[in-house]
Amino acid sequence: MNGLRRALLLVCLVCLLGLTACSVSGGPPSYDTWQEALAASIAAQEPPPPAADAAGNGLAWYQVFVYSFYDSDGDGIGDLRGVTERLDYIQGMGFDGIWLSPIHPSGTYHKYNVLDYLAIDPLYGTMEDFDALIAACRERGLKVLLDLVVNHTDLRHPWFTERPEFYNIAAERGSGGWARLPDGRWYECQFWDQMPDLDLLNLELRAELEAMFAFWLERGADGFRLDAVKEYMQGSTAGNVEVLSWLTGAVKRIKPDAYIVGEAWDTTAGLYEYYDSGIDSLFAFPFAGADGSLARLMLRADVTLESYLNRVAGAQEAIRSRNPNGTDAPFFTNHDMPRAAGFLRRDPNMIKTAWGLSLMQPGDAFVYYGEELGMSGSGKDENKRAPMLWTDAGDADGMTLGPPDQEAQSHSFAPAVDQIGDPDSIYTYIRDAVRLRRKYPHIGRGSFEVLPAAGPKAGAVRREWQGSEIWIAYNVSAEAAELTLPGALKDFLSATGEPPEQQGDTLILPGYCIAVLAEG
Repeated sequence: MNGLRRALLLVCLVCLLGLTACSVSGGPPSYDTWQEALAASIAAQEPPPPAADAAGNGLAWYQVFVYSFYDSDGDGIGDLRGVTERLDYIQGMGFDGIWLSPIHPSGTYHKYNVLDYLAIDPLYGTMEDFDALIAACRERGLKVLLDLVVNHTDLRHPWFTERPEFYNIAAERGSGGWARLPDGRWYECQFWDQMPDLDLLNLELRAELEAMFAFWLERGADGFRLDAVKEYMQGSTAGNVEVLSWLTGAVKRIKPDAYIVGEAWDTTAGLYEYYDSGIDSLFAFPFAGADGSLARLMLRADVTLESYLNRVAGAQEAIRSRNPNGTDAPFFTNHDMPRAAGFLRRDPNMIKTAWGLSLMQPGDAFVYYGEELGMSGSGKDENKRAPMLWTDAGDADGMTLGPPDQEAQSHSFAPAVDQIGDPDSIYTYIRDAVRLRRKYPHIGRGSFEVLPAAGPKAGAVRREWQGSEIWIAYNVSAEAAELTLPGALKDFLSATGEPPEQQGDTLILPGYCIAVLAEG
């Protein structure tokens, strides 16, 4: 008995020292690696609700900047195997698909200057790794978008010497970015002299590109994110629309249900002209970034919720007037923009609510990796593409080194391994917002009717889809607000954790709260 007593005392001592999990003390379990802790936290979550159906728009996409996401082989650079290993994390939030930054061989870390359209950059892995990623996504019901960069190639692409007619080369220098060849002629390079612009009116080039589209679609890609569509025909909206019409038609002939979203960086009404091409979506730049409608709503007292909601409604009308089958692509930040935490003053209530607003917009919504954690990053582009904050230990297995020349980033919020399971975390809020899009397909797909305002920073919209309706109520101020709405309170997103209350037809929303009401 004395030996047994000594053994029990030893176990209790070890538990008190926190060296192992202990059911007697009830303390949290310990893990050998952060990956084990992350997996346990993901597994402990309730699974996301099922998707409304496999087809249609209104999905939620997670943008992965591969270089900085997860390193599977210890070289400090993210890779395709790393993305595959972290799919459970993405799926657990409720996303429907991923957008991969360019994965082709390239002369830069960001890979927006392609050397070979039919290959995988060796830093990212092999074609077998790509196939394995596609298979793993299929098992989880996740779709995959590839970043398609056809405005330009790398200067060292074989086409530049073997097929110079594929490029915009002229005897005289044009407007904007041009560089001189040894023979005295000029080539267009609007972004950089190492990125010569392609002549997308060349029919032989188009045939080469169509074969490339088919290669990736037949290999399992579900569509493309199109880079720099405003630059296809420099200074010509009509020319860009014509190129987009060809590109969209070519992709749809290969895979009719492929999804195509374009980057037309325009914050004016001119953006919507590009829907004349028949493209599925264009990113909603008027609402994004530090100067967009969403940030102005959060930061400026003179900007009302009603004006913001009316602008959302106006965008939907502009899209439908040009392409009845088109859908918006709301986002808040991306790899070219400062991260939201910085321009929202590192205020968790504003960060959460702004992402809630973005994810309640109609269309296919996009979330940039790390935004669900409130990561920081501003200044030069490398800073905006810093290593995914899986753990505080920057040298831990799986952590990337980030882009060359990136400056050190100071993050105000906990890493992923600590935010999962914390009901007050930014991660939990954004996860719940993404899941609401799945639970209520009205959000991504339904009509959008703005209801009378309940105050400068409070109001609601009615959303109808397939004969049913919901109401989404918003309060984007710190003060409580009252709204009169039909329907019963079903779900809510509260940045502060304080829940809304319903008394008859009166809904009482605490500060920084979004609520969903439905019939019955």
